[in-house]
Amino acid sequence: MNYVRLTKSRFFYQQAILLFLLLSQAFYVNGQTTNTTRFLEKEISNLNFKALDKDPAFSFATQEGVSGLQENQPGQSDQQPGSGETYFWLKGTLRPDQLNQALTLQISSTHLHENNLYTFNNGQLQQVKEQTDLARYDQYNFKTDSAVYYIRSSDVLLKQLPLVLMDTPSFTEKEGKRLLRIGFYYGLGLMSILFNVVFYLVFKDKRFIAYCFLQLAVFIEFFYEDGMFYYLSSGQLVLDNLLVYTIPFTASFACVFAYYFLDLKDTHKNYWRYVTPVMGLALLNLILFTLFKWDASIPVNDFLSFLAATIPIGIAISRFRKDVYARFLVLTFGVIVIFAIGFVLNMNFNFPWLAGFDMDALRMVSAFEIIAIGFAITFKVRALQEENVNIRMEINKYLFKIKDIVEVKPHIPNFSNSKDQDVLNVLKVDFQLTDRETEVLLGIWEGLSNQELADKLFISLNTIKYHISNLYVKLDVKNRTQAVRIKEKVNV
Repeated sequence: MNYVRLTKSRFFYQQAILLFLLLSQAFYVNGQTTNTTRFLEKEISNLNFKALDKDPAFSFATQEGVSGLQENQPGQSDQQPGSGETYFWLKGTLRPDQLNQALTLQISSTHLHENNLYTFNNGQLQQVKEQTDLARYDQYNFKTDSAVYYIRSSDVLLKQLPLVLMDTPSFTEKEGKRLLRIGFYYGLGLMSILFNVVFYLVFKDKRFIAYCFLQLAVFIEFFYEDGMFYYLSSGQLVLDNLLVYTIPFTASFACVFAYYFLDLKDTHKNYWRYVTPVMGLALLNLILFTLFKWDASIPVNDFLSFLAATIPIGIAISRFRKDVYARFLVLTFGVIVIFAIGFVLNMNFNFPWLAGFDMDALRMVSAFEIIAIGFAITFKVRALQEENVNIRMEINKYLFKIKDIVEVKPHIPNFSNSKDQDVLNVLKVDFQLTDRETEVLLGIWEGLSNQELADKLFISLNTIKYHISNLYVKLDVKNRTQAVRIKEKVNV
C-alpha cells in the first residue's frame, strides 16, 4: 500500500516538474519574441527610407555595419542583433481593400533568396513564414490589418522591385497561366532538341548536333531564370552561381554552331584563332572564380562570353549581302542578343523604358528563334542533300559519256565556249558560287527559262528559283539582263 502511494507521489512530482519546464520554455520563447520584435521595430524606426523613382509607392533604405540582423537560432522565433552585415529594406503600402484579405507576395527573381517579410497584426510586428511548396521564387502568403509592410534582403537587387502582390486566388490563377506558357515553351524546346538529334542521325550533318547543344545550354539558363529548379525541389535548389558556369558554355556552343551553319571552314580559316583565346580566358576566369569566389570575376566572365559570341555575328554581318544564311543568322541572333542585353540592364537599373525586357519577352523571342533556326537548318541541309544527289547524277552521266568516248571514238575538244568557261571560273572563285549556281548562271547566259533550266538540270522549278535568288544576292544583280551583262565586266 505504501509502495503504491510512493509511486503515485513520484508520478505527481514528475508531472509537476515537466509542467514547470514547459511553462518556463513558453515564457522564455515569448520573452525572446517580444525582445526581438521590439528590437526590429526600433531598428526600422531608425532607418532613413527614401521613395524610389521607379515607383514612389515604395521606399528603400540601407542598414549597414553593426545594425545588421542575425539569422534565426534554435529556440528563437525571429532575428536577433548580430554582427556587421549590410541589409536592404523595402517599405511598401497596401491598398485599403487589401487589408485583412488573403494576400500573396512573390519576389520574382531567381537571384534573390535571402529575404524576410514583416507585417503588423494587432499593432505587433511579425515575420511572415516563407512558402516553399510549389513556389518558383521566394513567396509569402499572409493577412494583415496594417497598410505598411517591410521586406528585408541581403541583396541590393531588391531595389529593382521584382515584386508581385495580389490577393491569393488571383495570384494562383495568374501563376497557373504563366506556368502553362512556360510549359509550352519548354515543350517546344525539348521537341526541337529531339528533332535535331534525329536529323543528325539521319543526315549526319554537324549543324544539327551543334544547334542541339546550343539549345540545351539556353534551355538550362531559361529553366533557372524561370525558377523551375527552385520550384521542382520545393526551395532546396537555389544554385546562385549557375549562370556563371553556363554562360561561357552557351557562348562556345554559339561559336561552334555559327562555324558549321555559315560554312566557315573554307572561307574563314583563322576563325578559331580568334575565338579560342577568348574562350580560353573565359575558362581561366571561371577556374579562378571557382577557387576564390571573386565577385569581380562575374562581369569579366560575361564580357568575355559576349565578346566570343560577337565574332561569328561580325562575320555574318560582313557576309550579309552575299549570303542569305548570314542574313538569317544576324536577324535571329541579333534580336536575341538585343533582348538579352535589355533583360540584364532591366535587372540592374531603374530605367522605365527597360520594363518590356522581361522574361516573358525574352522567352517569346527565344521561341521564335528556335522555330526559325530549325527551319533554316533543315532547309539548308535539304538543299545540300539535293545538290549532292544532282552532282552524283551529273558525275555518273559524265562517266558514261567518257566511257563511250574512250570506247567508240577519240575525243576532239571543242573550245567554242572557252571564254565563257573562263569567266565562269573567275566568278565562281570571286563570288564563292557553288557548282549548281554556276550551272544555273550558264543557263541564264544561254537564254534558258526557269522551266527549261529545271528540265535540263533535272531539278524542281522551286529549286531553280532558289538558286537564282542566291545568284542575284552573291553577284549583286537584280535581274537576268544584269546577270548576262556581268560577263562583260570580268577580266579573264
